[in-house]
Amino acid sequence: MKHQQHLIIGMALLGTVLSSCRKEITLDLGNESNKVVIEAIVSEGNGPQTVRLTRSVAFEASNAFPAISNATVVLSDDQGSSALLTETSPGFYSTDSIVGSVGRTYHLNVQVDGTTYAAECRMPVAVHMDTLMVDSFPAFGVDTRIIVPGYIDPAGMANYYRFTVVVNGEKQAGLSLESDRFTDGNLVLQPLFMSGLEPESGDVVEVTMQCIAPEVYDYFFSMMQNVDNAATPADPVSNISGGALGYFSAQTTSTRSVTVP
Repeated sequence: MKHQQHLIIGMALLGTVLSSCRKEITLDLGNESNKVVIEAIVSEGNGPQTVRLTRSVAFEASNAFPAISNATVVLSDDQGSSALLTETSPGFYSTDSIVGSVGRTYHLNVQVDGTTYAAECRMPVAVHMDTLMVDSFPAFGVDTRIIVPGYIDPAGMANYYRFTVVVNGEKQAGLSLESDRFTDGNLVLQPLFMSGLEPESGDVVEVTMQCIAPEVYDYFFSMMQNVDNAATPADPVSNISGGALGYFSAQTTSTRSVTVP
């Protein structure tokens, strides 16, 4: 069984090289200063549903994004529910009145200084992470520990995933993306490769798998392209109209944790 597990993970490693579907990316939101940046999330369930509003800074500046206060932020869905979000701290807005449900389409309307920004997103099918394992593989004469989430991808539909990692309570800077272009309908055991993620014995590693819409995947994938072409950065492809940076994601999440032996 252990040999079979290593074989499956080894095949996943090869798949990573061949497909290039997953890669660590760092969140640099645009190369223009003073643009509105919207990070809006509707999660499955009762919420809270959250929106963060900031302003971008020049590409070479520090990542200290000024908060936008006193904006008007409204979330609604295709069933007629609507909520005016409350600013809970500078730049952070939330509501518990909108319920996140799979298959439902959500609409975002943000007004800042007389300008309106709008977006919509349909919440995709929920896929649950069934297991989270620690394995190792030999590299340069030493065994390197790897974190391996496992899940079954639904057959016959396009699915897109985003992974975030927390180690000992500290969120890791990078994230990973995955599509099912080469894994549709299969058991997926794809190791997480992130810069700086070198788990040690006793570490508690928490992984969250988000099921995201294709346009949200495109947003983060375009950010990945920015990393590859850092000399000529461009604004990521956004699903928000009106000229804002950022994204609006209606998503499901599945979280598991493991202690490194």
